[in-house]
Amino acid sequence: MFEQQVARFSTSAKCLARSRKGYRISSSIKLRPPIIPTIDNIKVIDDHPLWQFFSHKKFVRNPEEVSFTGRSWTVQELRRKSFDDLHSLWYVCLKERNRLYREAHVYDQAESLRSQEFEGLSAMIRESMVHIKQVITEREAALNNAQAEFEVVGNEYLGEFRNAYLEDQNVETDQWYDKLERLQYAIFGIPDVLDTSLKVDLRFLEGVKFVGQLKYDKFASKIGREDLGGLKDIAEIYTVFEESATAEGVKEACAKIDEYRESNLVIPGSKEIQVVQGFINDKIKQAESDFEETSQQA
Repeated sequence: MFEQQVARFSTSAKCLARSRKGYRISSSIKLRPPIIPTIDNIKVIDDHPLWQFFSHKKFVRNPEEVSFTGRSWTVQELRRKSFDDLHSLWYVCLKERNRLYREAHVYDQAESLRSQEFEGLSAMIRESMVHIKQVITEREAALNNAQAEFEVVGNEYLGEFRNAYLEDQNVETDQWYDKLERLQYAIFGIPDVLDTSLKVDLRFLEGVKFVGQLKYDKFASKIGREDLGGLKDIAEIYTVFEESATAEGVKEACAKIDEYRESNLVIPGSKEIQVVQGFINDKIKQAESDFEETSQQA
């Protein structure tokens, strides 16, 4: 049935083409010759993503315009770089290799030996990328080893950290603030900046409890708030956790706890992850709302 329909359609089309009466395009319309596409009549917006495959928006560079005086990054040099620096450098290398590959392909199509020069520089950049991978692999292995070791001596380390923090007469210093941030992130995976991708798990929850209780134990007597009788649930612990690691910060947290206790609520252990996730989501939404309000006022 389908083949018959195609045949009838084809026959009808031929009839219309031969018949003046059935011609659907007015004879008064003059057809212009086709426009041959060239670089001159093709307009591309300045911020088009494909411009990243061109160096300074040039179709192709001469070999003299490409620097061959450099060398690859060594592993020793890259080991001193942060993860963010390595991440950025990787994509700088990747984009430059894409440019070189496109230019080498152009010369190769023209059967020019210049393509080999571009390929040579690309190989040098590739060596840097191989070294970046090696450094990241080393760091991943070191992290895995540290995590495995922490499973054995983790409680001992946290105990030593807690004792050192409580015994120090002055922990309201940049040095101790940095130590707490590193502890939160390295051991419990708690970043110093929250975002919507953050998911609370048991490890995260354990970090909130450790840091929150540590702050309270350090400053409770100093601010005269031992009358609370300790922190009763995760809501109270998190309230202390999110405040600054100072006497003033814990004092503000204790004032919030007083208001919370008037509700006579106690969060059960089965709801702790859900509650902390809710606290974090609310904090992120509030930060976004404050940012939008500030932007509108500006």
